[in-house]
Amino acid sequence: MVTGVIETTLSLGEWAVTNEREGVLTCLGLGSCVAFIAYDPVARIGGMAHMVLPDSTQGRSTPRSEAKFVDVAVPLVLNEMLSLGAQKTRLQVSLVGGAKMLPNSRPEAMNIGARNIAAAHAAIEARGLRVRVEDLGGTQGRTVRLQVRTGEVLISTARVLRAAA
Repeated sequence: MVTGVIETTLSLGEWAVTNEREGVLTCLGLGSCVAFIAYDPVARIGGMAHMVLPDSTQGRSTPRSEAKFVDVAVPLVLNEMLSLGAQKTRLQVSLVGGAKMLPNSRPEAMNIGARNIAAAHAAIEARGLRVRVEDLGGTQGRTVRLQVRTGEVLISTARVLRAAA
């Protein structure tokens, strides 16, 4: 890691907003979870949430994991960004994750990744925003980083490991 970079790694259900020029927000190992990423390129404010489940009426969060649910996380991040000076009309929104980690699972209701994706799209559209960049679905995990200085969203896909024959 380059000296001076302030990296914040978000665990399950965590969120962060920063205007640190050298800030990097990171979600490691997203499987069925979805990362919500928002960035204001003028104010250079970035926000991210590591969202685990689609709907807060189906469970409960803790103070440490208040962004566990998509319907709670999206407004948390947006409200904090706006309070720091971001403007809704400038926000660039990205979604990453939502993989189907158990490809043979039945019923389809067990496909948490697809449900998280649908909930994220609904939460974003309900706030009059649209997704600019998305890397969603599939069967592989991902890691995502937002570089606050540039607004660049970097996505890496987990490698599939196979036993040697």
